Amino acid sequence: MMGVSDSVSREPEPASASVTVVSGSIAAAASGGGGGASAEQVAALFLLTYKPTTASAYAVDLRQWFAWCALFDVDPFDAVRAHVDAWAVHLADDGRARPATLARKISAVRNFYAYAVDAGHAATSPVPARDKALHLPKVSRKSQTLGPDREESAALLRVAAERGARDEAVIAVLLYQGLRVSELCGIDLEDLSTQRGHRVVRLRRKGGEEQDQAMAPPAAGCLDAWLAERAAQAGGVAPVAGPVFTGPDGARLTRYQVEWIVESCARAAGLAKRISPHSLRHACTTMLLDAGVPLRDIQVYMGHANSATTERYDLGRQHLDKSPAYALAGVFAR
Repeated sequence: MMGVSDSVSREPEPASASVTVVSGSIAAAASGGGGGASAEQVAALFLLTYKPTTASAYAVDLRQWFAWCALFDVDPFDAVRAHVDAWAVHLADDGRARPATLARKISAVRNFYAYAVDAGHAATSPVPARDKALHLPKVSRKSQTLGPDREESAALLRVAAERGARDEAVIAVLLYQGLRVSELCGIDLEDLSTQRGHRVVRLRRKGGEEQDQAMAPPAAGCLDAWLAERAAQAGGVAPVAGPVFTGPDGARLTRYQVEWIVESCARAAGLAKRISPHSLRHACTTMLLDAGVPLRDIQVYMGHANSATTERYDLGRQHLDKSPAYALAGVFAR
């Protein structure tokens, strides 16, 4: 497990280094009746309780919070409510953090202190239990992600196909299956199957739940082409286990490599907007809504734990599609 200061590194840390960080943190936590550990050491243990994607984001948030405390020459365990209020104002001022990002950062710090209090490293938490007490900007109910439209999605697929079977499969699976980047990277060959005539992929959803998802025929076709190419490169011997998506060295693709593939395809396709793997997830949801698929079915397909998350995509879509502006289009026509 990496510490707060280096947990956002794009290169995996050697296992021995991870063990050293955790061992040192546990040793410090155990000394002095639990009061000898620094905030950094407690944070390293706190981040162990989350999956890598969440831990990586929280590590950035905590590092920023610790830096803020350092500006006031105060230990994070001695921080008070005023420090939290000032930090929230600082982040919200001039758009340094969007409302949803700010809410996540406050949540990360709140959860860190809850962990520290529960483990006996801090007496109290300086973060109020509810965001409303901090007067945080309201998070919009509409999704703020701007995904590619149908023409742009088609352009991404064309460019990806020109780049090779792997990149085409990455774009196709993200776009047709609406996966989170962590779900894509986590697919193993053992997760692919056929059930009652359906091509199926077993996904490890957010929160650890497993779900069998039917594959769209175009995505399944691109995946087959990539696996056939891998077999050909291995002398005709198709692997039967291990990661589906790999790099030139045979190692599992990382989230950063997938982001690079998506961004490179977007640039090559001449798309002006910034496109990320999550943008393709957004596009998948929007196109399912446009196709008339019921919200409940989309919620299950996308792995949304709460229907409100799916509804955010629908609200963002309707905001433009059903704008009253179009009702006025012909009012003053001559």
